[in-house]
Amino acid sequence: MFGLISKLAEILSSHWGRLLEGRQLGRDADVARHLVRVVVTLQDLCIRGEQLLVLAEKLLDGEGTPETSGEFTGTLGQQAREVASLRSLLDESKGLMATIDAQLYLDLAPMVDQKSGLLTRWGRQATLSEFSTTTLFFLPAGDLTRLIEAGRASVGSDGLDVERTTYVAAIADSIRNTRSREVRDIRLAPQGVQDQVRTEIASARADLAHAKDYCLTLRGATETAVGPAAMARLRRKLLP
Repeated sequence: MFGLISKLAEILSSHWGRLLEGRQLGRDADVARHLVRVVVTLQDLCIRGEQLLVLAEKLLDGEGTPETSGEFTGTLGQQAREVASLRSLLDESKGLMATIDAQLYLDLAPMVDQKSGLLTRWGRQATLSEFSTTTLFFLPAGDLTRLIEAGRASVGSDGLDVERTTYVAAIADSIRNTRSREVRDIRLAPQGVQDQVRTEIASARADLAHAKDYCLTLRGATETAVGPAAMARLRRKLLP
């Protein structure tokens, strides 16, 4: 899941300059509001992701009390809801994005497609096994890169084409291979396997660090475009 967040932030960052270039965002409230909402949501996912990793370490250390387990599942559930919310935000705003960068949604489609996107598939996985390493870490970086490229090959003007069999099969194979090596419940991981999980936690933290860097860049570029005062107003409007 951490690799997914990092990849999503990377894709957005690669297009952000074109989203901002030459646009009067101070006068374009819809675009500015959308950009700020995306950045804020990504930052929240990073913060909650770090909380999940801290809790996962506690579970590995034998602190699998009902309270810690409950906090972990509650945080995971909130993360899944926010991932779904961001996926919907990006998918529903494809028309808006197309007016400012036609390629952006096409590049995002393998991630945000409602039926077969990787964010959707992670959300389904999270409902199957809350304490497994497949849920916590999802797919290896190499698999994510390969699947995103495969998805882009199936993208049409409205997103992934109806004929998406090859892409869906590739995702299914990758998830199946990952599950064959997973730790089904990190609370019960034996000593030898714990080292493997801790290595994955370290890799996940590196992914979060990359995502946070992208978010800072995105936020800074957006604030430069709209101005500090407008940025502050937009952030206040997003507060619950």
